[in-house]
Amino acid sequence: MSQHPLLSMTMRRAIPICAAAVAALGSSAAFAAHINTLKSWDGSSYVQPFGCPDTTTYGQVITVPKGETTLNKFTFEWKNLGTGSFIARGEVYAWNGTMATGSSLWESKAKTFSFSDGLFHKVTFKPGAVPVTAGQQYVVFVSIDKDYEQCTNSYEVGWGYLPSGPYTGGDFVYQNNEGNEGNWTTVPWSVFTGSDLATKMAFGP
Repeated sequence: MSQHPLLSMTMRRAIPICAAAVAALGSSAAFAAHINTLKSWDGSSYVQPFGCPDTTTYGQVITVPKGETTLNKFTFEWKNLGTGSFIARGEVYAWNGTMATGSSLWESKAKTFSFSDGLFHKVTFKPGAVPVTAGQQYVVFVSIDKDYEQCTNSYEVGWGYLPSGPYTGGDFVYQNNEGNEGNWTTVPWSVFTGSDLATKMAFGP
């Protein structure tokens, strides 16, 4: 059965919120070499669940800052919600307003994740220099879809989250894929309009 992300305003309380279907445009970070919502995050709010069996893909839509031509690194904040493990990959695709589009611009190696405490952990991916175009939108995401069968004990994590994000170049997006990566470019993603993941993304000229 499909699940929808839940928003936790503290580390113990979760309340459901509805997904919207339209992504915001423009960028408040248009003149910076970084997109950084971590500095505005309260350090405790998170959205969940990400993992198996249902909600297998979380991401952030971004608009590339002016003058930048490569995406070099991105970081998210994850919090353990159970016991077990999953294998995930970082991904970068162009965004057409409703879904990922075209071929993968970058995919990380498969990496196993399993946390044993209740703290937030920085999860960083380093593409190096993914070619991007200033002013264009992309979706930067993590998914367990390609390694879905390797998930153990229905393992899930929460992601650091800003329900009213300061970043206007995109929004938090997700898919309930149950291991079907083909949905990335064929099925519209669910969008939490006006909200963002706690993230920092570094660009280069």
